[in-house]
Amino acid sequence: MSRKVVLLVASLVLGFGGGAAAHHSSAAYDTDHPQTMEGTVKSVNWTNPHISFVVEKDVKSGEPPSTWVFEVSSPGVLTRSGWTKRSLQPGDHAVFRYAQLRDGRPGGYLLKVILPSGQELTYSLTPAEQ
Repeated sequence: MSRKVVLLVASLVLGFGGGAAAHHSSAAYDTDHPQTMEGTVKSVNWTNPHISFVVEKDVKSGEPPSTWVFEVSSPGVLTRSGWTKRSLQPGDHAVFRYAQLRDGRPGGYLLKVILPSGQELTYSLTPAEQ
């Protein structure tokens, strides 16, 4: 192979690797100060690359209603951790533990869900998925 082809291939491989690493960054979330809220699931997007839940936050006196979006890991990670598509459905009320978005928007990265029965929905990442 010519030197130009080798350099082009190396550049492409390194360029795509950096994009994958950036995709998995947690910089958008305040992971040092986890938060908790209660709410009702409005919708579930169980698709790759990340599952998301839209949640209507429980309104306290004087607060306006707010809709939150929580991202979580991939369907494969949650399935290996015991979740199914039916683990958390629209209409379900729960407590959500999450890392809040740093920009202040209502949402974050979901860490744990506690159902009214006391069941906790958690997940763990393998080293390759972290």
